[in-house]
Amino acid sequence: MASASSGRASRLPGVRRLRPYWQPLRSRLRNMLLLPASLPGLIRSREQRALFREARAFIRALPERLKEPLPVAVKKLESGLTAERPNPETERVTRNLADLAVLLHRRSPLGICMRRSLTRYYFLRREGLPVHVHFGARFVDGKPDREITGHAWLTLDGRPYHEPGKNWRGFTVMLTFPKEQ
Repeated sequence: MASASSGRASRLPGVRRLRPYWQPLRSRLRNMLLLPASLPGLIRSREQRALFREARAFIRALPERLKEPLPVAVKKLESGLTAERPNPETERVTRNLADLAVLLHRRSPLGICMRRSLTRYYFLRREGLPVHVHFGARFVDGKPDREITGHAWLTLDGRPYHEPGKNWRGFTVMLTFPKEQ
């Protein structure tokens, strides 16, 4: 049996499994690398700078937009899809600039998953990517006598879109937009 301090999971019932130390580090490192990875495009491309400015303004306006009921607010964010999906590079740049704008807006009253999901949803659908946004809930630690926590994430073709499984697994989907056929 491994000790809890070694970072390995214990197999004793009722003992909480510890995450490997590198999981949160990997996520933070990816986030820290977004700016240097996006900077050359932001310097060279007027379109990328405009998209980044628009994403920042979108995120600043989100708390006000979400004063309406969620279905009404999200319906206003939906945009018509173009006939074709964006090329992979356009999709990557749009996703990364949306993520960077979310990370730089630290004073929002909204959680990062809500900001990231709605920002990605709006800008990626506008580019023609048919993503869906999901809002889910679950009990903390999976026990009904605990608090309830929520999460928002995107799917593409029925699969989570750039979302680690540990983030969305275990959540009961409460709302999905647009409504799945």
